[in-house]
Amino acid sequence: MKLTGHAAVFNKPSVDLGGFVEYIAPGAFARTIRETHPIFAIHHHNFAEILGSTRSHTLTLTEDSRGLYFELELPDTSLGRDVHALVRRGDLVHMSFSFQVNGSAGESWEELPSGLYKRTLHDVDLFEVSTVARPAYRDSAVSARSLGIGEQNGPSSRTQRMRARLMRSQMQTRLSGSVVVPLRSA
Repeated sequence: MKLTGHAAVFNKPSVDLGGFVEYIAPGAFARTIRETHPIFAIHHHNFAEILGSTRSHTLTLTEDSRGLYFELELPDTSLGRDVHALVRRGDLVHMSFSFQVNGSAGESWEELPSGLYKRTLHDVDLFEVSTVARPAYRDSAVSARSLGIGEQNGPSSRTQRMRARLMRSQMQTRLSGSVVVPLRSA
């Protein structure tokens, strides 16, 4: 089971964070993802719900032209399976992250004509990325896929055919009263 997406998107506004909106400049994560400290993938910013880390190589982070791209190999735990199911169903579709600004050059501020302030992040120390129901950045995204070939964002046509055949077989079994043991694919 794998999750992919963007934990943060460049040059897009956050929601109103209490008198200011936040933007992320390209390159804001470049330094921190090159460093050797572990960055975690967790659920709802809760370190008791770890899904992976850069230390275990289950979390990969890169900056692309859109933002902070991630790939996360989920653990075969109840939490991992639950999060995967929620993402596949569309209940969890966003990501978030926690960070600390890296010195005074790591951010800039300006007042907007609306009276709100705009904070731009230029260089941050990233601690974690999280699956969340209510993000500060609505342009973040997560999608689920299985580790099977061709199952990105849903089952492949081969898998769909196998499932349909199994369902037909089970329906016929119910009607005839015999027992069917489905084969598991590797």
